[in-house]
Formats: sequence, structure tokens, C-alpha cells
Amino acid sequence: MIDCLALNVEYLFVVKSNIEGYKGIESDFAIALTEVVVLLFLLLLVALKKANILKVYFTELTIPEYIILFLNCFFGGILQSAILKEKMVVSGMRTLSYITYALLMILIMHVIMVREQNTSMNDMIGNLSGPMKQITDSYIEMNEKNTELRRFRHDTKNLLLALRSLAMEGKTEQVVNYIDEMQDVVDASRVKAFDTGNFIADALLESKAKTAAQNDIIMTVEGNIPANRIEDVNLVILISNLVDNALEAAKQVEGEKKIEIQSILKKNIWILSVKNSCVQDVVIRENRIETTKEEKESHGFGISNIERVAKKYGGNLKLSCENRVFTARATLMLMA
Repeated sequence: MIDCLALNVEYLFVVKSNIEGYKGIESDFAIALTEVVVLLFLLLLVALKKANILKVYFTELTIPEYIILFLNCFFGGILQSAILKEKMVVSGMRTLSYITYALLMILIMHVIMVREQNTSMNDMIGNLSGPMKQITDSYIEMNEKNTELRRFRHDTKNLLLALRSLAMEGKTEQVVNYIDEMQDVVDASRVKAFDTGNFIADALLESKAKTAAQNDIIMTVEGNIPANRIEDVNLVILISNLVDNALEAAKQVEGEKKIEIQSILKKNIWILSVKNSCVQDVVIRENRIETTKEEKESHGFGISNIERVAKKYGGNLKLSCENRVFTARATLMLMA
């Protein structure tokens, strides 16, 4: 591709030097100049991506696709160079050749470079596979608990008769033991650990709470989560990424570990705030974490996905950290 571009650069911009002993100096200079321009272009893409202005990814083509692509570029470059060097070609044909070759280069770059919109579906599938399994597992577990609780309620009359009989016989110790067993059944049969008003959010949060408990993390949830004003897919991406970040960071803390989730819904504004304990304060610049690799990984999962969901609903994501408490605050504008 560099060689093909250099053919046109040599013709358009490189002056003939007529240096004796080495006739290829103009071609070499054109190639070097083209390489510098392409390098600056790629660096610009990296800078725009880092500044979160433009998100570009390079895709991998198959070997036959690469062969076809570069043959197309090669012959196109030769044809373009031949047209430009032909003195008898009218100016209109030259202009048309410029446009054709420019469009060819744009097409080639578009094939090689894939914008975020083209990869968002694969990203979404990857982001949803884990949370959706957690929701499914939580639903199955809650359904089993609900079935067990219905059976318990069905047998309540017989249980009360048994308790009355034991009490009349003065067997208080057996009565106490029986009540304790009943309490254990009731506690184990609680249908929902959270009641935010959104079933999917409740199931997902319950699954995350189990992970938190396994790591000695105290997780609390406060407030209501909208049920019909945000798409389920976006809701899962938002909650799972926010809470997963908090879990990963809190796991590393020695001593008291906390995750506080607060949902505030005021008219058309929904604010979801997730606070977690962290090992040390992290430096945040331009809403990006600038610390060690380990700390970046602790809070870095899915930040771009969270921002994408927030921006889709006209909102934003704000990160902050103070006194070893990391806060991720997502604000969304919901339809009435």
C-alpha cells in the first residue's frame, strides 16, 4: 500500500533531482515521505481514540482477502500513476482519476478499519453472556424457593396442630426446637434478597451479592430501579459492569470491605451510584484512571460500555475517589 501511494506522491510532489549514479532517489524519497505521512495518520487515530473522540479498531482479514485487497491497491496505483504521467490526458480525466483513487483508498481503509458501531454487537454479546447466566440462575433459584415456601404454607395448619400438641404436653424444649426449624425453613425460602421494583435488576444484584458474601464484602442496595424506561440489555450492561468493577476493587482490600449501591429516580433523571472500598486513592484525570496497572484493571472493566449506555440516554458517567472510597456515578435521562 505504501509503494502504491508513493507512486502518486512521487509524481505529484517529488521534484526530479537528476542525481548521477543513483536513479531511484526520487522513488525512495517518495516512499519515505509516504511512510511518514501514514505513520502520522496512524498516530492521529491513536490520539483520537485515547481522547475518546474516535474509536477505531483494526480488523483481521483472511489471506485471500488480503491478496485481493492489495492486488486491487497495486493495480489501482499503477493505473493512477499511468494516467497522471500521460501528457495527452485532458484535465477532466486527471481530476476524475484523483477522485477515483481517493475513493479507492477510503474504501481500503474502511475495510481494514472497523468503527466501534460495527463491533458493538460482539461486545454486547460478550458483556451479556455472564450477567444473563447469573440472572437465569437467580430466577431458577428463586422459583425453587417460591415452590418450597408454597409447600410450607400448605402444611402450616398441620404444623400448628403439632406445636399445640407439644405445648399441651409441656414439652417446651421440643416446641422451641420445632420453631427454630420452622424459622430456618422460612429464612431459606425467602424469595427475593432485593426489591428494587425491577425483576431483572433484583436477580442480577442477588447474584452479585452472593459473590460479595463469598469475599467478605458487605453489599447494600438502596432505592428503586426503573422497570420499563430503560432497555433490559442496557440495564444489564450498566449494572453488571458497575458492580463487577466494585467487586474486583473491594476484593483487594484488607479489613472492612463495602459496596454501596444507591439508585435515585427523580422524574426523568435516573442516577445510579456505586461506591466501593479500595486499597488506596486512585488518580482520575478526564474521567480516566491513571494509576498502577493493577488498579486500572480493578476499576477498568467495561468503563467504555457504561459510558456508551449513559450517552445513549443523554447522560454521562462520573468517576471519583476520596478517602479510599471509589465512586462511579452514572446519570441517565429517561423517557417519561
